[in-house]
Amino acid sequence: MEHILKKPIEVMNKELGRYEAQDVIIVSFTGKKGLQAIKGLQDLIFKTFTNQSGTAQPVAVDKKPKEEKIVTVEEMLNVLEMTGSSEALFDGVMTALKEFATIGEGKLTSEIQEEMHIDDIDALFVEVMKNFLLPKIIQRMNSMNK
Repeated sequence: MEHILKKPIEVMNKELGRYEAQDVIIVSFTGKKGLQAIKGLQDLIFKTFTNQSGTAQPVAVDKKPKEEKIVTVEEMLNVLEMTGSSEALFDGVMTALKEFATIGEGKLTSEIQEEMHIDDIDALFVEVMKNFLLPKIIQRMNSMNK
């Protein structure tokens, strides 16, 4: 996945020996470690839902046929923001990006993340959620509704 920043960041170009403005972050969860990172983040999302549903009351059985509700990525993002676990999820994604994202020739380190504009960080987080984490979770949730 490629994410274009609104505000470029100065990153060292080792070949030229100077800093250059970069505006593209490439995220690629590859190999066993990539899959483990995705699974760990998905587990964090599932734990968020199980913690929230722990206080739920039993649902009364309705004799009418249920209308199928399809969960969308946007709805899922809104729900996750309201659960109270969004900070832990954000930290998990940002930590994973240190290993699986690049900008210019180097990794997306903590130092570079600190230099990024808040809107770029938020947009990158949302893109990772949309492209890597939520599609599989939504697919499972929608199949459970059937």
